[in-house]
Parts: sequence; structure tokens; C-alpha cells
Amino acid sequence: MWQKLRVVWQSWDVLLLLFTLLLLVVGLAELYSSSLSRPELSPLFSRQLAAAALGLGAMLLASLADYRLYRSWSKLIYVVAVALLVVVLVFGQTLRGTTGWLRWGEAGFQPVELVKYLWVIALASYLAYVGSPLTAPKTVVTTVLLLPLLGLVLAQPDFGSGFLLLVVWAVLLGVVPKPRRWWVIMGGLVLVVGVIGSLFLRSYQQERLLTFFDPHRDPLGSGYNVTQSVVAVGSGGWWGRGLGLGTQSQLKFLPEQHTDFVFASLAEELGLVGSLLVLALWVGWFSRVLKLIRRLRDDFAVLVAVGILSLFAVQVVLNIGMNLGVAPVVGITLPFVSYGGSSLIVSLAAVGILQNMMRQYGWQAPAAEGRQRTRS
Repeated sequence: MWQKLRVVWQSWDVLLLLFTLLLLVVGLAELYSSSLSRPELSPLFSRQLAAAALGLGAMLLASLADYRLYRSWSKLIYVVAVALLVVVLVFGQTLRGTTGWLRWGEAGFQPVELVKYLWVIALASYLAYVGSPLTAPKTVVTTVLLLPLLGLVLAQPDFGSGFLLLVVWAVLLGVVPKPRRWWVIMGGLVLVVGVIGSLFLRSYQQERLLTFFDPHRDPLGSGYNVTQSVVAVGSGGWWGRGLGLGTQSQLKFLPEQHTDFVFASLAEELGLVGSLLVLALWVGWFSRVLKLIRRLRDDFAVLVAVGILSLFAVQVVLNIGMNLGVAPVVGITLPFVSYGGSSLIVSLAAVGILQNMMRQYGWQAPAAEGRQRTRS
């Protein structure tokens, strides 16, 4: 057993693991800092530690399981994704107006966090099976697969997660070779999906979009969160006020400082220098995944890796953007850093899938070799 684990460790990308662990430590430090002035957050720190332990275990297991097995079970994976969203709508707990959590006593799970990655696997499997070029009928099929998931997520309602499902769909379709006329068809489909999605927008979500264009239109109402976030970021200066010493976060002016606005809390306490270091960790993380993608020779593996990369990239960009007031507030957290057990466990498991791909191909695989297009 130990010999097998040693072999696994030697085949991992240590830098990707290091960047992941450092981001995890930053998130735990910020959560601990937030709990100093808010006793109600103290239990969350312990829960996040437990989720981190479970997530690291999930990462190890995912790194041991051959990623190609997911392709064999892709149809069942899609059915499970739909079933999870139906179950949570029927039996889920409603928090802040969103019915998105399944709870067992003190333990809870947010199925949509897992569904995001199940959708990546299901869509990647279909696109790898039908091969290129991407035609109109194939695109229509992917749209038919997307709509049940998107409709169920928006019914919770969870606009942020619905947007991420849509991003995965658009990105994976975008990387598959296709004729030029496909872009016209895609433009029409995006317009249709966008119109349908807008019908599910609640009044508070519409208000968030209006506040994005004019944060000062209601500074004490819908614009309060963004205003306080920008103030927190600016008050950090070069070196920050220090962990546990941020006035905006510790005096409770900054809302959701441990989830949606964790980057603003981080910027206030660690300053511009600390914020740039965190951004550097993310740049390093993305660079390792991009290096992996360039070496993969299996279409399914490429699509899964691109899907995982797109999920992380959009969450990072949108979360930091809304903390800086340059993106609308859509309820998207910062992976590894924001509080959230479900998100943390699933995100670490996704890193395990990437590590498994690295084990399969290694860093010596020539990038110039053609990719395999096998059908399952």
C-alpha cells in the first residue's frame, strides 16, 4: 500500500499540489481571522478544517481512479446529476431564498457543486464520442442535455451556478473543431438560452445587475455590499492591516466576508502585496493545468481538463471582479479560499482528477503527438 502511494506521489505534479495547498491555507487563515470578531463563525472554521481533510482524501482517491472510467459511466453520471437537482428541489433546505442544500443534522451538502463537474464529464464524453467537426445536430443535442440541468438550477434559484453550467457548455463547444457557419448557429442558441434564463431572474437578481452598472444608485440597499467591499480593498493599502485587524471585516461592515467577499477581507488584512501573492498562486495554478492540457493526447481528457479549468477560471475572475466592483454580484465564491465544505471537497477532488491525468501521460509525453479519438 505504502509503495503504491509512493509511486503515486512521484507521478504527481508537486507544483499544482503546492499551489492548491497554499490557497487552502490562505482560506483557512482568513476564516479564522473572521471568526475573531464574529463568534458565530467559530464553528465554521472547524467545519472547514473537516471539509479540507475530506477533500484531500477525495483528491487522493480521484488521483488513483483512472479518469477513463468516468467516460464509461458518463450516461449514468448525467442521470445522477439530474436526479440530484430534482432531489434537492423536493427535499432540500432553503437558505437565503435558495433551495440548494441537503442536510443530515449538522452535516450538509450542496449538490450543485458536484453537478458542475458531473456536467463537465458528461458533456466531454459526448463530444469525444461524436468527434469533430462539430455540426448543428451535435450542438442541438448538447443544448438538449444542458437545458434540464440549467432549468433545475435556476429553479432553486442559483443564478451563479446556472451561469457556470452555461460557461462549461460554451467553452467545451468552443474548443471542438467546427465549420464557420457553426458560430452563427451558436450565436442564435446563446441568444435563446439567454432569453430563457432571463425569465428565471428574480427581482433581487435584476437589482444586482442594475447595481453593477451603477453601484451608487442605492448605497444603503442593493449597492451596500459592493460599496463596503471596495472600501475594504482600498483600506488595506500596500501591506494590509494584519490578520484580525481589518476594520471593515472585524467591525462587520463587510457582509459575507467568509464567502462571496472573502477577497475583500483578504485585501484589507494582507494589503496589495498579499493580494498580489494570492493572485500569483492562481496564475501558477492555471499555468500547471495549461501545461497538462498541452500534453494530453486523448480528446476526452482534453475536454475534461478544459472544463475543469474553465470552472475555476470563471469563479476566480468573477469573484475577484465583484469584490473590486468591476463584475456583477452573482453569488460565486473563490475556490479553496471561500468558506463552503461542498465546494472545497469537490474542488479538491477535481484536482485529483487532473493529477490522475498527469499520472497517465506524465510530463514526458510529447505535445506534438496526435490525440487519440477512441469511441466507447
